[in-house]
Formats: sequence, structure tokens, C-alpha cells
Amino acid sequence: MNDDDLNELIDAFTAECEEFLQSMETNLLAMESAGLKERQAAVKEMFRAAHSIKGAGSMLGFQNVSVAAHTLEDCFVILRDRTDLSALEPTTVSVLLQGVDALKKITIESVQHSDVTTPDQTENLEAIAQVFAQFQAKYGKSEPSPVPAVSQSAAPETLKQIFEHQVPALFNRLETELSQASEADLAKSVTALNQVYYQLSGLAGMLLLPEFGEIATALSALIDSPDLTLQRLQSEGWAIAQNLQIARQQILEGRAIDLPKISPSPTPPDSPQLPDSPTPPEISPSPSPTVPPSSTLPVPNPQRPTIRVDLERLTELVNLVGELVINRTNLELQESELRGEVKRIRRNIVDLSQFGGQLREEYDRLSFAEWRGGNGNSGLGKLAAAETEFPTIANGKSSPAHAHFDILEMDRYTEFHSTAAEVIETAQAISHSATKLDTLAMKFERSTDQLRRITEQLRSRVMQLRVVSFSRAVDHLPRALREMCLTYDKEVNLLLVGRDTKIDESLLDALRDPLIHLVRNAFDHGIEMPEVRKASGKPASGQIEIEARHQGGQTIITVADDGRGIDPEMIRRKVVTKGLATEEQAQEFSIAELYDFLFWSGFSTTEGVSDLSGRGVGLDVVRTNLRTVRGSVKVDSRLGKGTSFIIKLPLLLSITDALMVKTDHNKIAVPLDAVEEILHIKASEVHIAGNQPMLWWREEFIRLVRMQDLLEYSVVGPDAPSPDPLTQDEIPVLVLASTEGMLAVAVERLIGQQEIVVKPLPPPLSKPRGVLGTTILGDGRVVNILDVDDLVGQPGVNSSIAAVSGKVQEIPPSSSQSPQILVVDDSYTIRQLLSMTLTRARYRVVQAKDGVDALEKLQNGLDCSLAIVDIEMPRMDGFELLRSIRSTERFAKIPVAMLTSRSGEKHRQMAMELGANQYFTKPYSEAQLLQAIPKLIHQSRI
Repeated sequence: MNDDDLNELIDAFTAECEEFLQSMETNLLAMESAGLKERQAAVKEMFRAAHSIKGAGSMLGFQNVSVAAHTLEDCFVILRDRTDLSALEPTTVSVLLQGVDALKKITIESVQHSDVTTPDQTENLEAIAQVFAQFQAKYGKSEPSPVPAVSQSAAPETLKQIFEHQVPALFNRLETELSQASEADLAKSVTALNQVYYQLSGLAGMLLLPEFGEIATALSALIDSPDLTLQRLQSEGWAIAQNLQIARQQILEGRAIDLPKISPSPTPPDSPQLPDSPTPPEISPSPSPTVPPSSTLPVPNPQRPTIRVDLERLTELVNLVGELVINRTNLELQESELRGEVKRIRRNIVDLSQFGGQLREEYDRLSFAEWRGGNGNSGLGKLAAAETEFPTIANGKSSPAHAHFDILEMDRYTEFHSTAAEVIETAQAISHSATKLDTLAMKFERSTDQLRRITEQLRSRVMQLRVVSFSRAVDHLPRALREMCLTYDKEVNLLLVGRDTKIDESLLDALRDPLIHLVRNAFDHGIEMPEVRKASGKPASGQIEIEARHQGGQTIITVADDGRGIDPEMIRRKVVTKGLATEEQAQEFSIAELYDFLFWSGFSTTEGVSDLSGRGVGLDVVRTNLRTVRGSVKVDSRLGKGTSFIIKLPLLLSITDALMVKTDHNKIAVPLDAVEEILHIKASEVHIAGNQPMLWWREEFIRLVRMQDLLEYSVVGPDAPSPDPLTQDEIPVLVLASTEGMLAVAVERLIGQQEIVVKPLPPPLSKPRGVLGTTILGDGRVVNILDVDDLVGQPGVNSSIAAVSGKVQEIPPSSSQSPQILVVDDSYTIRQLLSMTLTRARYRVVQAKDGVDALEKLQNGLDCSLAIVDIEMPRMDGFELLRSIRSTERFAKIPVAMLTSRSGEKHRQMAMELGANQYFTKPYSEAQLLQAIPKLIHQSRI
């Protein structure tokens, strides 16, 4: 077995152990509040999990894991057989949790150090042995398990089933590899035989059959020989295969394994047999039914191989699926246009056919009228004049013989009549072609429907490659909360809603720390002590609820508690006390602005510092981690009722249904799952409360606003003024629902429902308020998608973030406020993007267009904590500016970070020699930049 195969097995073993260990922890925590039957089932489940880890560890050679799992398995046996589960003590659960923790550490150490016994490993093995000793001391010793020899096996029927039904497939594979081995593919045969060896060795270790394991060891020694040849492989390999068959037969007969000494067999079965050559035993395959896998044998199924795929490849595949959906939408649009054109052609054909028929009827009518109206030669003269204008077409060679027939007795045809007939024939030919086009359009529609189904299946399968259940991010929280409750004498229940909600696996690492910080924050700052809760009329036991759901192309995670809530006035006082704003400025801050201070580094509402809080790093970590994955967090709190933290994460690929509407001359996509109801109301149904339009909906008044009043961007449109939806006789209204409440939004026109691909705005572009992302329609147009939570959460019409941020920017700079950063770049776009990024991170920004401009600002007294400088600029480049800063005593201590498109080592070395503190290359990573800035600023203050 090569290194890649072995690493793949170890990865599978690690993932399997994580699942089993998490299952044991979850069952232990659930047993405290479960009934007797549930506890008995949980003990059986934990016993099977420990048994599976023991077997898998033994199969891969992780003996420390196998021994530790076996010890924990014995603990579960004592729990099952010698304890009264109806009176389970919390200390028993705590001791077993310690054993699970020790097994978890042993597993990690064994994988990292290849099962080498390190001091930490020894300490963990002793810890799990102490757990077992405590169980024995408290509940009595368990009877030692006898060594399972074949003759006195505790479960001989199980052994027979395994060796009768499952082992033959392994032997067949061994003999097939020996038969098909060749000089050219000898390395491949050795790799395949190595896999057979690992399975045979694992089987022997799991069933405690050392004699059977010796045969597998002989196979390993053979394929690991440095001078292995094809002849030797087949000769000794067939002897090993023969011994395996003999051992299998002895086990099936219930006898002890007694093998003859391995003797080489010179030829495989495909070679010509010499008279005295031993022949390998012939195996007759038995078509016995497959036995379902037992918990006593967790051997991986060899029929389901797996491969490891680079994460970037999966991301590219997901993006291609998104492009496929967009192009499918384009095909659907073209199919709709084709059907429309076919219908239009059919209408024109009908008109053309009617016109041709009218022409022929008109000619016949005129001819007959001329014949009846004439008397004598006058009628014939008019008819003759008509025939002069439209010459008569002869009816063949005998036409002169028909001259004695009049016009009623023999039809006469002119070019006019023939032209009308040709028009009708052409219309019929076009009608036939239109029928074919209609048939093609129907086939096109069926193909498009089939493509839609295949695309949906492909999207679902591809997404399954990268998504995991939300439970993977929260299953560790009940254990952590239990420990905090025992330590701090609080009673708190944890409710997990939406555990099966699918999230991108790459988000797990970014979510774990924020969630544990938010739970600790809710436990410490939110939930009151039991006596306080009783005094305020609440139950003594508090509750923290974590909910995950999908809405409008986002994953929304809410962490809510029913505790004391957040006092905004206390935050206001803290802001003033810490010098972040003056008394007058603090009074102008809105509730949302005050809550935003909670995420500032070093800001805490707790007076003292404890193990849980007071350092001002928890919520800062939450926002920083979420920014790395383009997520956001906001706070909603009611004093005395509780607090909710709402996390929004973009989906890797979101294909959702949206309602397309028109407003302010533009198309807008509204996620359909956020639309509670679609209404068409009369202008008389709009109520006015002060200056705010209101709508009576389901026995309550809700705000009614125009869509264009909520969006904070403008698109260049036609010169005509935008129509006001509220002035229309019939007003289209969307009732939008979110975690923030309900909002009625008036739009100009409803267009229809459509499936869209949600494309989040890529970094370094910041997410506009109220806009979730964009989508591309079938005709190539880009349409914005609304973020309903942002829209509903706005405090009022026309209350924009620009006005809020304007108040903050008016605060005069001071040394006690957020650091000021000088951005020097000749590109206006780069300066603006950097400024937006830094402003969102609560830094103050000053821009300079080149080195001369930056130096003038510094010489005029600009106080900055960091300079971010481009290299290539007119008048004075970045190197010259850096040299000037370092040579001037006043500016020498200012940290300088170079941000340039030059990624060569020569430029980097030059910058470092001149005194640069950091070197970034474009395009830059917003997360890395924001992570490095606090460290650079801290250097200037030392």
C-alpha cells in the first residue's frame, strides 16, 4: 500500500472516530434528562461506538487507540450491567465524559505521531485507566473477558458467518491478483496485495486470531521483500493462499488453527503444471446472500472506493454549475421567444391565405359581373379589355377549338388569377414550414425541461460534496454549556433548531469560535442567576436557542437568550468613559450604533475581568471570524426580555426562486421565501400615521414604504421621472417577512417568478445595505437581489447608513479615538476601495494621491497610526516616500505597509531594506489586511 492509500484510510479513520466520539458525548449529555428506555438505548449505542473505534484502530495498527477504546467499552459494560440507569448520577456522566475526552486526545496523538507512545499519550492512557478504576471501585469489578480462541469462542456463530460469507471475497481478490500479476505491472500487484494484507491483518486483530494474523504477516513480509520477483511472488503467494484456505476451513469446522509450514509453489494456476507441482486449492464461489455489516466488524466496504479532491476543484465545479443554470435560463428565454415567433408567423399565414383567397374571389366576381352586365358587344368589349390588361393563359394546344365556349362554360385564366393561386400556394408552404417550426419548438421545450431536471440533479449532487449538517458546528456546545452550568451554578438549557440545515463545510472553522463566544456571552451577560430570575417572574432555568435556516440565498443563524437583555444607556456611558465620544455625541447615537460598539476590540460592558468575560475580545473575535467568510452579525435586544445575535453567511451556490419586480425603471429580484403575501390595494386603503404610510394587514398596522426609498444606490436611467407607486390607482404591494418583523413595500409593477443564481459581491467590494448580491438573467442583464432582513430592519423611511456614518465622521479626531490610517495610491479606485474597507473596520482614513501629497499632509501635522503605500506613483514613488519617512525623526516610528502589484522578490527586498513593516500584493486579501493592521499599529505604540 502506497502512502496516498494509507493516508486516505487514516483520514477515513479520523473522520469516523470524530463521529463516534461525538455520538458518545451527545448520548451522555442526553441521558441526564432521558427516561430509562432512552438511557438503555444510549448505553448500547455508546458501547457499539467504542467497539467500532477499537476494531478500526486495531485494523490500522493504532494499538493505543484500540486499548483505550477497549477500556472505555468495559466502562459501558459496567454501566449497562451493574448500575441502576433509572437513578443515574451526574458524577457518573462527568467521569464518562472525561473518558471520552481522553480517548479523543489519544486518537489525535496516535494519528499525529503514528501511534508512538509520547508522554502526553501515556498521561491520557493513565487518565482513561483511572476512569475505569473509578467505575470498578464504585460498581464492582467486571468479569474478565476470556481470550476468544476459535475452539472456545464466545460467539462461534458470528465467526462462522464472517468466514463463510465475507472472507471468501477477500480470498478471491488475493488469488485474482496472484493470477494476473505480470512483470510490467508488478508494482500495481504489490499495491493491491498490500491492501489485502491490511484487511486480513485487521480482521485477525479484531477477532483476536493470532494464528490467522501470522499468515497475513507472511504475506506482508513477501511483498515487502527488496528482491521480490514475479516468480517468487506467485510461488510463495499461492502457498500463503493455500494456508488461508486451510485456516478458514478449520475455523468453519470449529477446530483450532493448525497450519503446515509454508512451502513455495512454483507455478500459478494459469501456467502449465508439472506432474509433481502442487496446485492451489480451487475455490468454488458460493452465491450466498450478503450478510448486513455487524457492529463487531467495522471493516470498510471495498466495493465503495473513495478519492480525495482538492477544494478548489470542487469550488470550480460549483461555479460551473451556476453558469450552467444561467445558460439554461437563457435557453428557456430563447425557447419562449421562438414559440412567440411561431405564433406570430401562424397569424400572418392566416392573413396571407385570406388575402390570396380574396384576390381570386374578387377576380371571379369582376369577371362574372362583366359578363352579366354587358349586352351585345359592349360586355364582351369590357371583358376583352380586362383580358388585354391580364392576358389569357392558354388551356393547352386545343384552346383554339374551345373558342365557341363562353366564360361560364369554360374557365379562362389570366396572370392575375395565376398570381393569386401562387400566393395561396406560398401561404400553404409557409404554413407547412410553420408546423415544422412548431414541432421543433415543442421538442426544444421538452429538451429544455429535461435539461432543467438534469441541472437540478447535478446541482444537488455537487452541493452534497461540500455541505455538511449544521450539527457539526454546534454538537460541542451542549457539553461546554453543561460544564459552565456546573462551574458557575446556573441552570441553562440549550435548544438547537435546524441541526440538519446544510452549510458549506469550509464555514465550519469560521463558525465554531463565534458560536462558542456567543454562547459564553449569553450565559455570562444574558442569563441571570436562578434567584434573580425567580424574583423577576421568570423560570429559574434560562434558555439559549440556536437556530439555523436558509433564506434568500443566505444561511441565517440566530443565537438568542431569554436573559436580562442589553441596556443601551450603559453602553452609552461606557463609550463616554472610554473616550470614544463626547457626552453630546454619545447622546446622538442610535440604538444600532450603540450596539455596534460591542464588537470593538477591548470594549466590554462588564466592570471586572473573569474567566468568562471582561477582556473585550469575545464579540470582536465573532465579527473578525465572520468577515473572513463574507459574513455579518447584528444585535437585537429588549431590556429584561433577552438578546438575539443574528449571523448571516452567504451560500457557496444558491439557486433560489425570486419574484421579479420593477421599481425606479429597474428590475429587482426579491427572494420568494421572504415574501409573505402579494397584494393589490387601492389608494384609499393606505392610512397615514404622521408622515408614515401604514397598511392594515391581518389585524395589525404595518409600515408601507416605496421600494426606491429603501435602496441606497442609484442607477442611471431614462430622463423620465420615476413613477410613484403610491399614486397609482391600484398599488402592487409585497408584504416582506424577516427576523426583524414585517414590512409592506410598494413597487411599480410585478413581472413574475423566476429561478435565479445568487452571486454575492466579490471582495474587495463591500455589501451595500439592502442588497444581498446579484444575478444574471437569461438576456444577460445583471439584476440586484434584495436582502430583506436589511430592508425590514431599517428604522424608518429614508434612514440611510450615509446619514448615520455622517454623524460619526463629524467627531473630531483625537488620540483616544480609533486609529487614523494614511492611504497613498495614485489610483482613485484603489484608494476608495481601501477607504471603504478600513472605514467599515472602524478606522479613520486620510487619502493621498502620491508621495508628495502624503509627505505634505504629514508635514502639516497629520497624526496617523499607519501608512499604506503603493510603490509606482507619479512625482514621488513609494520607495522615495518610505525613505523620506524613515529619515525624518518626527515620522520615523510610523509603521508603513507597502501595497503594490509588484510581487517580485527584488521589490519586496528593497522595501524591507528601506524600513517597510509589511508587504502586501494586489489583489489583496481583505481578511489578511484587517488581521495585520492591529499588529502594525500596536508596534507604533510600543
